[in-house]
Amino acid sequence: MIVPPRPDAAGSRAVAADDIVRRFGIEPNRRPPGALDLWLRCQVRRLRMIRHELAARSPLPWTRRLAYWRRGFRANSVLVCRLDQRDPREYVDDWDYSASGYRYNGFFNPIVGNKLVLSQVLAGHGLPHPRLHGVVRRGRAIGVGPSAAAGPAGDGWARFEHWASDGRPLVLRPHWSGAGEGVFFAQRLPDGWRVNRQPATEAEVHRLVGSLDRYVVTAYVDQAAYAAAIHPETANTIRVLTIIDAEGPFVAALAHRFGTRRSGALDNWHQGRGGVNAPIDRARGTLGPALTLAPDGTLAEHMNHPDTGAPIAGVAIPGFERMLDGVLDAARCFPEAPLVGWDVLMTDDGHVIIEANSPPGLSVWQVHAPLKRDPRVAKFFVAGGA
Repeated sequence: MIVPPRPDAAGSRAVAADDIVRRFGIEPNRRPPGALDLWLRCQVRRLRMIRHELAARSPLPWTRRLAYWRRGFRANSVLVCRLDQRDPREYVDDWDYSASGYRYNGFFNPIVGNKLVLSQVLAGHGLPHPRLHGVVRRGRAIGVGPSAAAGPAGDGWARFEHWASDGRPLVLRPHWSGAGEGVFFAQRLPDGWRVNRQPATEAEVHRLVGSLDRYVVTAYVDQAAYAAAIHPETANTIRVLTIIDAEGPFVAALAHRFGTRRSGALDNWHQGRGGVNAPIDRARGTLGPALTLAPDGTLAEHMNHPDTGAPIAGVAIPGFERMLDGVLDAARCFPEAPLVGWDVLMTDDGHVIIEANSPPGLSVWQVHAPLKRDPRVAKFFVAGGA
């Protein structure tokens, strides 16, 4: 057996990295790492938070608002997280997260959050995602991928009509958006078009599509029976927070959102949009009592859905553990993005990953429990400056 020689004690025990680069003729990467650009983006996020907070109305008196500002919390977070009853040290505060939140994923934020890119990555790894029809670019529907060459020609309207020809709703979302902004549904039925279930003329839909830019168009997915029983008028999604640390990816927090009459076509809970937000018991895969958030930050608890009266608390989620495994597989597709919030729709035969939020807003989870109460989660945020 040939034993490789050991470096002598007096000599170098390791070859310097730059020597290795030169030895193998590797051209060094001279591009700047973008630290200044990233720092500026983080500061812009912080300035936006300050501007929003100064303009926000709140039932909290200014003396209390100022006291919590000094601890890093906006007035809305004080109410949502009920910090007068809980230990603020267990929460990820707004001031630190406004800057550090973007830094975790860095320049991968626009990659993970881009709905077109996400659909291609998930499809490439065989992970469940709504079928991608194509995009709308400067008012023109365009197919994506090699099969697009076989689609209808023209200005794009014929292609859009072809996507809607099966009578199923189309879901239209901006490539890069959050909090449900810009999302709507279009459907062509035998008696005419519908936009968010409201009748629309073909001319109106044509003008609407013609006004869009950088939109992704996907197929509508039917949700699982348990979710439809609670509120059938919206796609009711689970928001899953994944974190990647030195031990690998893990699920850090869960919440289930449901739409209401006030939230319209979406299950949007953020900023008092009207949706319902229920915690999920991780061990049992069941829902807890749900919360609604008023625009002024006040909360109301519901054992049943406020519109349909259907039970929420105690409802089991079929396929829950398989869904968690699938989301962790999705997180492994983005090792450079250690902090992602995933929107997942449960179906009767599994689940689909609707989109990823990067960086994610944290109130949807912290309204139920502080994230830093979990030591592993706390270690991750503290190391990142939050």
